[in-house]
Amino acid sequence: MHERTEMTKEQEFQHDVRRTVLLGAYMGAWGMPTSRTVTRRGEHVVEAYTFPAVDGVSVNRFATVGISGHEMEDGRKADWELFLALPPDNAGASDEEVLSFLFDVMAYSISKVKNFDLGTIIPESPLAPQSWTARALLVDEPRAEPEFLSEIELGPEVVRLRWIVPIYRDEFEVIRTNGLDAFDKAAETSEWSTADPRRPSFLGQGT
Repeated sequence: MHERTEMTKEQEFQHDVRRTVLLGAYMGAWGMPTSRTVTRRGEHVVEAYTFPAVDGVSVNRFATVGISGHEMEDGRKADWELFLALPPDNAGASDEEVLSFLFDVMAYSISKVKNFDLGTIIPESPLAPQSWTARALLVDEPRAEPEFLSEIELGPEVVRLRWIVPIYRDEFEVIRTNGLDAFDKAAETSEWSTADPRRPSFLGQGT
């Protein structure tokens, strides 16, 4: 629990502008959100929006607004937002569990001094929804999404959308040892969706 500190009028204005631009981009790609969840870190506000699957074949998406612009421990500002893409049933998790986990990943991302770069991998987390069998994470570009979501211009800033991909321990080790290309090649030969945290491991071990 973080102590709540009220935003100044200028901070509120800047957050409103950020929301307008980012949410507009998300809606241009995914349609209308159905819910908004808000968390605070001191005076900093981060929101998460839910964009449900609309055709029974697509995916649910959960995306943040407000990580970008957050001042890091070394004085730099975060330039990313995060999103999860999941099967229509969230791979057995509730929306609340997914959003809680997304906020946990958000907190992790801004606690590090280094950039939250593409290809970053995160070890298995006990905080992932219990129904998910893939519990480590890969930070990837928003593949299969409209290109304009990769980098969103916000005045002089460029906000980079990061796709949080659940992966297995063996996939984590392969990426760490051999790089992201090794994971991509295994994924390309599988009939399973990368967005499904209950899929088998692309490497055939499932651990």
